[in-house]
Amino acid sequence: MSEPTGAGWTSPGEPRRTPPPEPLAAPPAGVPAQGWSAAPVPSSWQGQAQGQVQGQPAWQGQAGWQGQPAWQGQPGWQGQPAWEGQAGWQGQAGWASSVPQAPRPGVVPLRPLGLGELLDGSVGLVRGYPRPALGVSAVLALVTTLVQLVLVFTLLRPLFDVDPAALRAGDTDALVGLFAGVAGAGSVALVFGTVSSAVLSGFMTGIAGKAVLGQPLTSAELWATTRSRLLRLVGVALLVPVLAVLPVAVGAAVLAGLAVVSGAAGTVVGGLLLVAASVLSAVTFVRLSLASPVVVLEDAGVRTSLRRSWSLVRGSSWRVLGVLLLTVLIGSVVAQVLQLPFSLLGGDSNPFAALSGGSGSSVSSRSLALTTIGAGVASTLVAPFTAGVRALLYVDRRMRAEGLDVALQAAAVRS
Repeated sequence: MSEPTGAGWTSPGEPRRTPPPEPLAAPPAGVPAQGWSAAPVPSSWQGQAQGQVQGQPAWQGQAGWQGQPAWQGQPGWQGQPAWEGQAGWQGQAGWASSVPQAPRPGVVPLRPLGLGELLDGSVGLVRGYPRPALGVSAVLALVTTLVQLVLVFTLLRPLFDVDPAALRAGDTDALVGLFAGVAGAGSVALVFGTVSSAVLSGFMTGIAGKAVLGQPLTSAELWATTRSRLLRLVGVALLVPVLAVLPVAVGAAVLAGLAVVSGAAGTVVGGLLLVAASVLSAVTFVRLSLASPVVVLEDAGVRTSLRRSWSLVRGSSWRVLGVLLLTVLIGSVVAQVLQLPFSLLGGDSNPFAALSGGSGSSVSSRSLALTTIGAGVASTLVAPFTAGVRALLYVDRRMRAEGLDVALQAAAVRS
């Protein structure tokens, strides 16, 4: 299967799934091939004008030593302005103007990215490819919202029917039903939300693979590229949280065992082990956070993507963690703002609630339903941003660790 962008996303050391590009043809005779020699050689050096090669010294009758100084913007060797037509020594553009800038054919420059470029590039993904980005996000948000609404009126029904007086009287059956409904709905929502987020991350990664080179992409092309990777995306999405939580679960079990066997001393030791396990869980989650982009752009398997993500993040865990936390914080703030109107309409303080003549139970169910709908609307707009940051963070890590920017610049020239 061909790569999403044709830009050489295959990881180092892995066999390419597409034949390598043909080498560029050699430049014509007399045309330099490298950037340092890209400026045309003055004709006086080639003996074509009134230079020293033709018997007339350039400093006699020409602008130079006995003419007007070339560094004040006057003609130099062959009557052409010095250094791109500006005087470098008098504060005009000179040396600085000749420094090459990183090309930017798409949403980000083809070089290691800063924090602002990651955030701005993610917004550019949505703005530059609104149909595939927002279309996929809207479909996933709609399905997720429908599933959550079903959970609200089925597994969470005990929340509306519970009798506060029975709870105060110690009715264990009411408590069991309440906790069972909340635990069941929470588990289903967590699993479904994780899978939905992984699928969206895969689609946004496919968009990023095109967007960094400024290549066009339709929804049909995005689906054709990503659909064969969906099962692996789901596998990675379910496996990463398990691997991240596993150290904490083991630490908690050890803490409970030591507390029972050794009392207070065992509790202290077990608590320290639990703290260390929590740190290990955080490190594991960060190290595996780029596995989904690896699945899409490198067409890798589940285990290979986990190993690749661990290798890419190595040495930059704190930076990756900071970017991910800041992205979640920004997304949460924006989502809360978008959900605010739905929360006001569904809250107990809603002035229209009294007109419905419903009981407190119906108001609570309406509040929860409107909150769920508001969360779906917010997810449609915010989820592509957070997924885009993760996709561009993968591109940034490959630029920094493997020099991917060189391959992308070559692909940009060929495209």
